[in-house]
Amino acid sequence: MPISGETPVPGKLGSSLVIQIAMNSVALRSRGAQLTRRTFLHHTARAAAGVAIAAPFVSRGRVLGANNRIGVGFIGVGGRGQSHVNTVKKLGGTGELVQLVAVCDAYRFRLNEVAKATGAKAYQKHMDLLADQSVDVVCIATPDRLHVPQAIDAIRAGKDVYCEKPMGHWTQFNLSKLFYEETRRLKRVVQIGNQGNSNPAWQKVRELVQGGAVGRVQLVTAGFYRNGDWGERMHIPDPEAKPGPDLDWDAFLGDAPKVPFTVDRFFSWRKYLDYAGGPCTDLFPHTFTPFVSAIGLKFPTRVVASGGIFKYTTYDREVPDTFNMCLDYPERLSVVVAGTLANNYVTEPAIHGDEGTLTLQNPGEWNVGFDGMTVIPFKGERQVFPAKKGDSTAAHWENFLSCVRTREKPVSDVEFGLHVQAGLNMALLSLLKDKVATFDPVKREIVI
Repeated sequence: MPISGETPVPGKLGSSLVIQIAMNSVALRSRGAQLTRRTFLHHTARAAAGVAIAAPFVSRGRVLGANNRIGVGFIGVGGRGQSHVNTVKKLGGTGELVQLVAVCDAYRFRLNEVAKATGAKAYQKHMDLLADQSVDVVCIATPDRLHVPQAIDAIRAGKDVYCEKPMGHWTQFNLSKLFYEETRRLKRVVQIGNQGNSNPAWQKVRELVQGGAVGRVQLVTAGFYRNGDWGERMHIPDPEAKPGPDLDWDAFLGDAPKVPFTVDRFFSWRKYLDYAGGPCTDLFPHTFTPFVSAIGLKFPTRVVASGGIFKYTTYDREVPDTFNMCLDYPERLSVVVAGTLANNYVTEPAIHGDEGTLTLQNPGEWNVGFDGMTVIPFKGERQVFPAKKGDSTAAHWENFLSCVRTREKPVSDVEFGLHVQAGLNMALLSLLKDKVATFDPVKREIVI
């Protein structure tokens, strides 16, 4: 059945979304999860009828010249959001014409801390930040299912957007499509936070592959390996926190099922399928995305996945801790990505072509950098190319800000983000529904 052919309508619940939510717990339990009555009720609770996307503002945003200072507003200033704040602050201190002007967060204590540290104006509602005319571009680093609704609000308000990955929650593919369509219609500049695309080492991989160094690509093998679940069991700064004027629970939920507040759901949200997708949508973008870019892939034809909760079974975790996916593409090649949070031994990623192989040496956990690459042809001498590891986020921001001024397409634009998101959504749906996911390229729908 197609799961993304209908745009959510306020007051109406699509049957496909009901099926998705109802099957989450059953699918994961069959793979090793501990299913409790509370977990089941969470997943069969009333699903959100749709996302309330605000009507466009009249503002079209100001035209920025080479000598204009770009005002940045940040929606979501948790761990990743604060990292972006620090990156932009550092860029401003080294000559980039950029300024932190506003911050927004549903948790007032966190909001006030960042506002005090930066001198930026503080807003608890993202629509209030978007109405601020000093904000030219917006960085969105909220929980997954808020990314796209807030990004659509931002581009309609005349802002350019740096949107963290993933480009939407795994149930929101039709919203991700709407984001792509609105970005094109409004001619906004959007950078998706797949920062590996800005790493010079990955740019060299792209050059080699597209230059025919390994012939026609047949297979990609890669992985993400970690020993620990700290990414899902996130820090809880206030165990006594409660919804109210200082904690906007409804804003956090967005279009998620309306469930009672718990501090774990608010602060440690990556444990739950309502708000995240586990390694598939949280970690695999770091590993999977650069290969999509290097080879030039778009929508997969079919995707299968396996895994489950195999290691961390003693608490209310809902997302997998072991996840593996295989994506077939119309270019007649497969991409295989494996991952576990129980072991951090890293295997060497490789691009297998019909005339040779390209391997990546000593990739870091995030796979946005590595020590070097080796081309091993069937005929001729192997070639070794040095590379450097490093955080590519600053380079990604520099590319984005440059494109804000020139109106050119960033290295990880919204169309590229949609191609990546389709593959990730298909993989997680394959696991949860225990079926093969296919893609209808005419209707641009995921079909289960």
